[in-house]
Amino acid sequence: MPFFSPVIPTITLLAQMVIEYSTLERRRTPATHLRVRGLSLAVVYGGYWLLGLSGARSFLAYYPLTLAYVLACLYLFEESLAQKLFLYFASWGVTTFVSTLCNWIAGWLSGGDGRQAAFRCVLYACAYLVILPLYLKFWRRRVKEILALFEKGNKIYAAYPFLAFVLFTLLFGPASQPATFGRFAVMVLFEGLVVFSYYLLFSQLHAAYAKMRAEENLRNTERLVLLQKKYYEQVESSIRRQRELSHDARHHLVAIASLAKEGDYDGLGRYTDRLLARFDGERPLRFCENSVANAVIGGYLEIAAEKGIAISVELDLPADIGIDAYELCTVFGNTLENAVEACERIPTVSELHSRRRIDVKSKVHRDRLIISVENSYAGDIRKTRESFLSSKGSLGGVGLASVRNVVESHDGCLTCETADGIFSLSAVLCLSRRPPEPRL
Repeated sequence: MPFFSPVIPTITLLAQMVIEYSTLERRRTPATHLRVRGLSLAVVYGGYWLLGLSGARSFLAYYPLTLAYVLACLYLFEESLAQKLFLYFASWGVTTFVSTLCNWIAGWLSGGDGRQAAFRCVLYACAYLVILPLYLKFWRRRVKEILALFEKGNKIYAAYPFLAFVLFTLLFGPASQPATFGRFAVMVLFEGLVVFSYYLLFSQLHAAYAKMRAEENLRNTERLVLLQKKYYEQVESSIRRQRELSHDARHHLVAIASLAKEGDYDGLGRYTDRLLARFDGERPLRFCENSVANAVIGGYLEIAAEKGIAISVELDLPADIGIDAYELCTVFGNTLENAVEACERIPTVSELHSRRRIDVKSKVHRDRLIISVENSYAGDIRKTRESFLSSKGSLGGVGLASVRNVVESHDGCLTCETADGIFSLSAVLCLSRRPPEPRL
């Protein structure tokens, strides 16, 4: 077998492609993927062949050819540049470690004779028959979460797996023979240090994101309390006025009868108009039977109305909806807050400014809560793999993420679309009806 056999690089490529296509979202058409992958293979294996003819024996001469695989990954998938580079070199670092480990074990099993290369290929293939199913079942979801957290942090972290990969390759690359057990132990300790560094890095990112989520949850709680307080103040004021009117009903009837007997119909009309206005004054808006939805939606739509944004509401929500007040506030509060902010960002010189609107629809159907929110936007929304980028920066705008978490906790789905200056959010949540509390 030649010094640089294509077997190990082919297994490595297949393993990395499984990781990429199961973790990242495709950006190009299937035909484009086939063409780009075919071109990268031609570049890499054609380069292997030419280097072999030239008699090149240093493995460092072969690694630059794999830049074609890196460029293919960057071109074909949807994620950010930093996310793709991070995943690519992190996975390549793992494959390099596994390859080197198999090379050492093969040398030990074969006693250093000509069977070492064959043993290494068999061990390497068997290793991925175990590693890849484990990755797909247990680790893929965690890696996706890590990439999402990584995108919210400093992009310079993407350089870490590249530097770790280069250093490991130079010290313990596949072409280098760890001749002693001591060198093998150093290699394992080095890889353990790299893995531990990854753990520390993402623990910090996760802690920072958890802190932001906790602050967002606290803000949602405060928002719910304030909106409910305002709503119940309106209800109390309305009840108090109705009691006053009921108490004074006899006096009003006497006044009406007196004006009617005197034939002062103009005065009678003005008096009844004032009386009706008192009945209607400060009556809280009531969109549905659910008090939390009334408080949250009423509060934000009042803000929208003050800013000259047209509003439309169609709600059919019962009092006991099967979702707690905090979660309901999170969903409606964050979506409406984002909708109001999107309408506010439309420049006054834009033709869309005069047509700013927010449409809210929601109902319960077959134990499912269906929510639809549409709002005008300025056309500056950027989309990533699973969501839309916030205008508040890489570490801001966790509102939509909070909504997604609530939806997913109820085995639901959340979709966002944009078309013709309208941002549309649709959510479906599976509800579990709570049994009525027993009476004491």
